[in-house]
Amino acid sequence: MKNAKTGFSKLGFAKTFLLPGLYVFLIPVVAYFFFLHAQSRYDAIGRETIVKQINADAALTAEQKAGATAFFNENPISELIKDEAFAEGIEPSALFNYATFRWMIRLAGFSIVAGVAVFLLAGLFVLLSVRSQRAQYLSLSAGWNVLRIYCALQVLIQGILAVALSYWVTVLWFEVFSVKLVIGAGVLALVGVLALVAAIFKRPSTLHPVQGRVLDRQANPLLWRELETICGKVGTAPPDQVIVGIDENFYVTEMPVVVGDRTCTGRTLYVSLSLLKQMHGAEADAVLAHEMAHFSGQDTVYSKKIAPLLVRYGHYLEALSSGITKPIYYFMHSFRALYELSLSKVSREREFRADRIATELTSPSDFASGLLRVAAYSHFRRNVQNDLFEQERAHESLNISDRIEQGFQVFASNFVGGPELATLESSHPFDSHPPVASRLEAVGLSLDRQRFPGLLQAPGDGRWYDMIDNAAEIEREQWQEFEQLFRKVHEVSLAYRFLPETEEELAIVAKAFPALSIEGKNCTLAMNHEALHHSEWKYPVAFREITHMEVDSNGKLQIRYDREGKQTILIATKKFGDRKQEVLDVVGNYYGRYAQAVAYQTQKAAEAKAKSEPMA
Repeated sequence: MKNAKTGFSKLGFAKTFLLPGLYVFLIPVVAYFFFLHAQSRYDAIGRETIVKQINADAALTAEQKAGATAFFNENPISELIKDEAFAEGIEPSALFNYATFRWMIRLAGFSIVAGVAVFLLAGLFVLLSVRSQRAQYLSLSAGWNVLRIYCALQVLIQGILAVALSYWVTVLWFEVFSVKLVIGAGVLALVGVLALVAAIFKRPSTLHPVQGRVLDRQANPLLWRELETICGKVGTAPPDQVIVGIDENFYVTEMPVVVGDRTCTGRTLYVSLSLLKQMHGAEADAVLAHEMAHFSGQDTVYSKKIAPLLVRYGHYLEALSSGITKPIYYFMHSFRALYELSLSKVSREREFRADRIATELTSPSDFASGLLRVAAYSHFRRNVQNDLFEQERAHESLNISDRIEQGFQVFASNFVGGPELATLESSHPFDSHPPVASRLEAVGLSLDRQRFPGLLQAPGDGRWYDMIDNAAEIEREQWQEFEQLFRKVHEVSLAYRFLPETEEELAIVAKAFPALSIEGKNCTLAMNHEALHHSEWKYPVAFREITHMEVDSNGKLQIRYDREGKQTILIATKKFGDRKQEVLDVVGNYYGRYAQAVAYQTQKAAEAKAKSEPMA
């Protein structure tokens, strides 16, 4: 069964990512064979014309006519015109057409050969990238540069081929010329080129915002002394700064991070106050030793080098993701997917290395309980937040921190015996982590459900938490900021769930989607969460009546609704001048809110009905 699943996975990956990458050859292959056909067809027409002229020439003997006819049968005009003397006798328009065919064939051939070469070269880079972090960075850097140059050329070449095909396919096969088709192809090609140029020169930010506070070294001497002791055992320099926050993880990075109005560079360690409060000192030692091991293995150095490449790769893909450049997007996307496999493999290896070092410097028991406590806390916190977010009422207060502290220990004691442990992963803002069970097995700890629960029975002593100056106040301030944002997001989400039936629900929806009006030329568009009304209409149209909306070819918003039989009304958006797009956006947002609320209430009713029905 394992082999079958592996085979299916590989097949699924190939269908999803690799096969679509072959679309990059579609336009070049079509163009190559079409222009060979066009050239051959012009050769046949020219040969037929010349042979008729030869046979009509009374000055030639039968033997001369036969010889001349045989010569032109054996030597196509497309080859003969390469001779300047022969070309002088051909009409300039015919020479131009032959030159067009010749260059389109060359461009298409070059595109195909280059595609195969780059496909093989980029594949080689991917294979080399799994050898080490250094090999991964060098391979990705080289592969990125090769791919972006290749794709820039392909966008230009395939744009030219598409324009040429749009003209010659109709002229050669249907003997008509569509100006709109040629202009359309040209515009698409130009848009693709401009989007790509913008992506090439764009330098996206790699700054990572962090909610937290940078600890003052002078005010926290004990914490820094303990941290330096761990770094000495691991064999690495201590971090340049420590950031404390309330996220449910620990991590290190050398990427620039923004904390408030401060940008931190160099080595950064992020620690969770909320987790440190729950952990034993020895557990925190193991977790922090794991993080410092990432410094000693230069993991953060290579992450800092690779991250900007991946960000630029992503922006490049975005620029290629629509229009005539879509086949090239698939080509680039296939290699991004392959690089992701490489990144995942190397990431797993460095996590296992850091786990091994942490286990050696502390103990298997400390490492296991630290890892499990972090996983349990993260899982429990998400449960608490999800329960609060799913509630269909606005929260006056949340007290998330208190809810977690009051219920975590009971949850942690029973957590390890749960079925989700085998696949549970630790959260991290920069890297993916292997499942907790795999990490334990990698350091020689089997997933013994009878043994592990005992590791989390006793609450943590919070030793590292107590080392932090003013930790309780810092944590309280950050929880207040988090809960304020949580309440805001939750209240907005409620507006997308309610078809208001009470005053409270109406107030929530009306707050997020208030009544408004937009003035146009001799007209006004007004709406609220229930309906919209144009000053040129006889009556408002409720969102519940609308069955379809679209912008027609004249730029008018066409609204179909069902009232005493199907009706259609229009909004001439041009009358709103510079606010035309605002009209479309607002109508779309207000109607979209109503549609989402209907879908949510329908699903809710279906789930309630399913729960109430007895099982067969």
